[in-house]
Amino acid sequence: MSKFLDDFLITMPATQRKKLMELLDIKKQEGLIRSDYELKAELERMLSDIDSKQGGPTFKARPQSGKADSKSYNANMEEIMFDLMSLFEASATIDRLMADNKQLSHSLLASIKKQIFMLQSKLERYKMLMKNTDGFVDGIHETFTAPEYIESDEKALTVFRKDRFDNSLDSTYGAENVGDAIQLAGVETLDQLKTNYGRRLARIEVLNRTGQASANPDHDITKAIDGSLDTYWAESILVDQPIIQNINDLWKNDYENIPGDGAISEIQITLNGITTVSDLVFDPFCSYPLEVVSIYGYETEDMIGEVHELISPNHVNPHQRSKKSVNQMMFQFPSVDISVIKVLVRQENYVKENYIVNKDEQQNMELWRKLSSSPDLIEDYKNPNETIAEFDKRNEVTGWSVYLEKLTEWASSVNENGLVEAAKQAMDTIRTGDYKNPMLLKLQALSSDSDKQKVIDENSELSKTWSAVNKLSYLYGAYNISVFGRKYRNQSIHITKPLPLSINATRISLVTNEKHHDLEVGSEIKDPLTGVKKTADVARITDIEYYLTHKKNPTAKDWLPILPPDKQYVKGELLSGDMVQGNYPEFTALEAKGERLITYSFRFPIISAQTVTLRRNGVAMSPSTYVISDDGKRIAILAKYFSASSIYTVDYKPHDSAYFVILDESNGIVPTQFIDKNGETGEYFTTADTNNSVTLKHKPYLFRNSLFHYQEDENSYTQDTQILTSSTPEFPMIVRVNGEEYLNITNYTSNTYDVNRLTDNDGKTFAQIGNTIVFGKPIDGTPIQDINVDYYYITTDIRMKAILRRNSVEDESVTPALYSFNIRCQSYDQEV
Repeated sequence: MSKFLDDFLITMPATQRKKLMELLDIKKQEGLIRSDYELKAELERMLSDIDSKQGGPTFKARPQSGKADSKSYNANMEEIMFDLMSLFEASATIDRLMADNKQLSHSLLASIKKQIFMLQSKLERYKMLMKNTDGFVDGIHETFTAPEYIESDEKALTVFRKDRFDNSLDSTYGAENVGDAIQLAGVETLDQLKTNYGRRLARIEVLNRTGQASANPDHDITKAIDGSLDTYWAESILVDQPIIQNINDLWKNDYENIPGDGAISEIQITLNGITTVSDLVFDPFCSYPLEVVSIYGYETEDMIGEVHELISPNHVNPHQRSKKSVNQMMFQFPSVDISVIKVLVRQENYVKENYIVNKDEQQNMELWRKLSSSPDLIEDYKNPNETIAEFDKRNEVTGWSVYLEKLTEWASSVNENGLVEAAKQAMDTIRTGDYKNPMLLKLQALSSDSDKQKVIDENSELSKTWSAVNKLSYLYGAYNISVFGRKYRNQSIHITKPLPLSINATRISLVTNEKHHDLEVGSEIKDPLTGVKKTADVARITDIEYYLTHKKNPTAKDWLPILPPDKQYVKGELLSGDMVQGNYPEFTALEAKGERLITYSFRFPIISAQTVTLRRNGVAMSPSTYVISDDGKRIAILAKYFSASSIYTVDYKPHDSAYFVILDESNGIVPTQFIDKNGETGEYFTTADTNNSVTLKHKPYLFRNSLFHYQEDENSYTQDTQILTSSTPEFPMIVRVNGEEYLNITNYTSNTYDVNRLTDNDGKTFAQIGNTIVFGKPIDGTPIQDINVDYYYITTDIRMKAILRRNSVEDESVTPALYSFNIRCQSYDQEV
């Protein structure tokens, strides 16, 4: 029976097939079908009925009069039910397909955007390498807008996710990628505009704006905080000239350094009482980049209380300054308790629009406001490289045909015979691109008075009654505005995947783009002698520690600390343990006098004790309360000044060695000779490839110090080609073809070779570029085969660990942030 059903059902539409099977099952359950023969007969009857409809509904009314015929009645109901069920199923299928298509589109756009960010990251890497002036010839660039190297394998993270002293941490300590930055893991996030059930907690309004905005109730300001990206707030400002004005004449408040050009709008969000706020997310609705100029927080609704400058054009914290984008913008700042938020947005970009309007109504501002809010506005000109057929199709969809139809109706009602023909002529001009006026004609404005009569004149031209008007349109708005209060862990860890650096990396430098928070721990004071105000003492309450390792199962001592070169001083380093071993007489002498010491080690050796500031809970301590070791690696706090419940941090100037990690023998890095799986030395190839070359599995290591001589007069290195033999270098590279050793002609000072030198040694030569061996052509015709390359190489599996910290108990809504980093390296084969 299944084959019989398949033969009938396989060619049917899915919705009808499904409902047909459901009806057959219902009839079986009701006992109306009791055998395979009856099933076949009923199926054939139903299929025959469906086929007779020729794609239309199966229902066909059976009129009745007098006594009702139950058979006809049941047939009517059955057909109606079948049609309805088919429609419902078809509707559900369409909804599902539309949802899938929307999700696919979003996914595709996200993928494209990620690829663009990855290309930008590669571009930044190449720009970084091109700027090389200090011997760093390889590197990577990571931005957390589209990160490539975040480790996500939990097995690997279990091995690497450890603190400074090798204590393993669980997954809740993993740093989070939020707002295009790595930051502390969150422990609580509160939406301050609505509850979990969607009830609104805040009120939003536009306080002020430059220019007259369109009036479209479908896109009012309340749509910006409804939590939906399907609705949005939008305003369009139509003006005759670009907006340039002194906004201080409009707003007498806290704003400073605000640009005067462009359409500016001030938004006020009134929260549900005093509320903790640390984040604001703005999803702009715009065609061109929209700028969030300023964000201010007010303690009280009457603006009498404390005012917080959260975002501004010239904020003292570079990461709390204005942003401009067409994509989502996230603003983070130290948490504040406020009742009102004011957001100033600016659209500096405008579009030139042309309209045809009645001459008598050119100054009718209400007409212009209604016009600018019309949802039917379309781009009615041919795009570059667009065919007329494509233009017609696009405008058929976007409303031109509808517009001309409505225009015809309206022109007929006001007895304006020449208007429609003029509109068609203008349309033809725009279609073909045959126009001289670069400001394209836009036929969208109609008279507000539909009863107004015009003088009928068959020879009249459009310009006698109507005129083209040029306007500038500023469009801005927001799909969604969100306000959050967050609380973070005091420590989180970020681990990278193995980084694609040179396998022979030996000297590594790290450059970062970070955000930190400082806390004023003292008020501004005056010098009693000069009367000059001194800056208040400021303590850094966030920190990011960076470490590198080349080992697969590193212990604490295998993570090598490194400091970005732009940090001339270490600020806010947490004192949390002592890893430095050794005998320190300066400490022993104090202990002999009865002093008890609490010792810690610095992450980096200090350059001078005079650069050290020890802080307890951010407040600087007197130098008499601690002792620094003579080697600058340890600090000891006298126990009588120590409080176990306090947080101790230290600021200092580190030794120059802090800015580099050196991978050498002292760290277990030694060259390894290539040995194949059979225990034979050297990598073997049967023959060369079509480019007369072979590619090695690793990049050969050469001890370049023995190859070069420095020429002081020329400030450059020269290579001694006589040393490139199998017996001279400490770690030689020997290439044999058919058992015969070939001559190395590589110029290692520039990692190149002279093509003309390939004929040296009767053509039995080779050059090594990276991990590629390029051969010459032997004059005697010896084939390049039976190749053995005996070489040494360095294997490193470099990862980076970043430990993010907040060194404060009270400021739970404060987090450091890492936006991007560059790792640059020198390699052994560049060493001179």
